[in-house]
Amino acid sequence: MMARVAVVIPVHNERDRLVGAVQSIAEYNSVSVKFYIVDDASTDGTKQAVENYLDNKRLRHEIIVNTHPQGAGSSRNLGFERVEEDYTLFFDADDFVFPGMLDRLVEKADLESAQVVVAEYDRVYAENDRKLGMNHHDERVFERVRRERAASPYSIRRMGFVLELVNYPWNKLVSTSFAKEIGLRFSSTPVHNDVFAHWQILMNCDRLSVLHESLCGHRVSMKAHQITNISDSRRLSMLDVFSEVDDYFRINKDFKDIFYHYFVSFKIKLFRWGNARIDEPHREEFHNAFCETFSMMTKRDFYLLSERMPRVAVEALRYRLRLA
Repeated sequence: MMARVAVVIPVHNERDRLVGAVQSIAEYNSVSVKFYIVDDASTDGTKQAVENYLDNKRLRHEIIVNTHPQGAGSSRNLGFERVEEDYTLFFDADDFVFPGMLDRLVEKADLESAQVVVAEYDRVYAENDRKLGMNHHDERVFERVRRERAASPYSIRRMGFVLELVNYPWNKLVSTSFAKEIGLRFSSTPVHNDVFAHWQILMNCDRLSVLHESLCGHRVSMKAHQITNISDSRRLSMLDVFSEVDDYFRINKDFKDIFYHYFVSFKIKLFRWGNARIDEPHREEFHNAFCETFSMMTKRDFYLLSERMPRVAVEALRYRLRLA
């Protein structure tokens, strides 16, 4: 019998944490799962460690090995190509599912025939396991969903503000058939590989469910190797991802009329976050390249933006004129 959920995990040199992530899913939930582990050219015995665990527990799995590093986004795509299960959860080695929460997610998806279920989460300090709660912006978005009091599942056309959630891949359960139908893909960039997928998934979603419970813990650390902490030229790939989403809007003009103002707001927030972290030698280049992204906005884009988000329109214009 086929498993219900495919869990796709890209990993590079995360032997110990990967086994913990897999264990949190397999041993503390009853829903049937198949793991697709994409080992991105690890050198620390990651493949052997997780394979031993999966074999010993007799868990369904496939392990794909990249002989050369391809990055998390390309690895996610490689794993997803093989998925046939009802639902897909894109996970990372530094995450863990709280007991019973994957069952709750699948139950919600089944009950509401949802294409996507978005769940709350907790950030957790890797050094001492102290819970930090959600990103403050995401807390406001989930609270707004509660206040809407609309019948679930939701239409994203009515709840477009959900698009401004941080682009985490690991707090979304996605219908596999839906994801295959829209041609879901993650970017091949060294960082921010999940931004395009986030917008592609949610803008195409007609049946969105929200679980107001914490699905998982995401470990955060000050260690330099964590992707979030990268401050060198790789952070410039944020601009490539913005370009990918802009191209998607140009191809899908109906999405642009409905959702583009949310994207402009989102990308300004993400740029500010990145600008505070990028190193000094690349900061001016990063700023100038970001300003250039607004040169592609048409008069109509600015008009609609000013109607729906006046303050964001002013910010966008300031970046276009290099005044910000």
